[in-house]
Amino acid sequence: MPFEKKNTELVDRLEKTLKVKHSTARVYASSLRQLASNVNIKFDGSDISWLPRRKVLSYVSKIVNLTRRKNLASGAIAGLKLLGDEKKDAKKKLVDYREILMKADEDHRAFLVAGKRKRKFKDADKQWEMISKLWKKLSAIVNAKRLWSKGESIKAYEYRQLMQLIYFKFLADMPIRRLEYSDTHFTTKPDKESNQIVTKKGPWRWRLSNYKTAKNYGTQEYKITPGLKAMLQKIQPIAKAKENNGFIFLNSRWKPMSRGLFSKFVSDTLKMYTGHRWSQNTIRAIKVSRVWKDSIKTIEALKVAEEMAHDPR
Repeated sequence: MPFEKKNTELVDRLEKTLKVKHSTARVYASSLRQLASNVNIKFDGSDISWLPRRKVLSYVSKIVNLTRRKNLASGAIAGLKLLGDEKKDAKKKLVDYREILMKADEDHRAFLVAGKRKRKFKDADKQWEMISKLWKKLSAIVNAKRLWSKGESIKAYEYRQLMQLIYFKFLADMPIRRLEYSDTHFTTKPDKESNQIVTKKGPWRWRLSNYKTAKNYGTQEYKITPGLKAMLQKIQPIAKAKENNGFIFLNSRWKPMSRGLFSKFVSDTLKMYTGHRWSQNTIRAIKVSRVWKDSIKTIEALKVAEEMAHDPR
């Protein structure tokens, strides 16, 4: 079943008015939807008259993550260009957002030339050991509550704990990826477009085709460990009963999680079980720091780079 198209009207307006590619217009529209959500503004997918509000500008200007600040500022600029003369203060706010964008660029350049950065995780071995054992802690909770036996009658908050367990087991047993988990689904028919748990003949495999650096690395496949396979076999019929396409990570309405929502799921889950509001990129950084220590094992470092689909440089 195809996903419902979002922001269609806004995408068309952006594409026509700004004379940009359809894919670029979609990125702008997605940024505007995310921005509205972050500042608690109801967004129907077309009305962007809220953009010039002071609280929106204030929110974007205070974003710490440089890439995120640039992306949301770019989306806001596109939206304000679209508003044009519809609102009197749109042009003034356009200047303000451009200043934010330029400041983010300046900060980014300063970051790149700042010299050797200190490693964020001096004791990466200890942190990784803790992370790799989290699934055991959650497995005990899941078994004590007998969640596996609830089957398709399971409630959303209970299914969330099953997803947390699966996520932690993925971290412990498989290469640490970005957000490809969110759109991973069960299938017996491998393709070269999506992310899948391939359950046909032979060992189960995690097959990845839809990820950030796919143009460089192509489709990647990893054999799923026996322990993770056992858990996936338990959650497969539950996920299938709740969502017909077999996606594992679902929102409270039993729809596949977007990557943005999955990112929040990760940080909330890690905050709950580690006390740190870490992101998926932080987990990747811990794993890399564990390998790239004072004495670098070249083969292991290259293996990790390949598994995580990033450039060793």
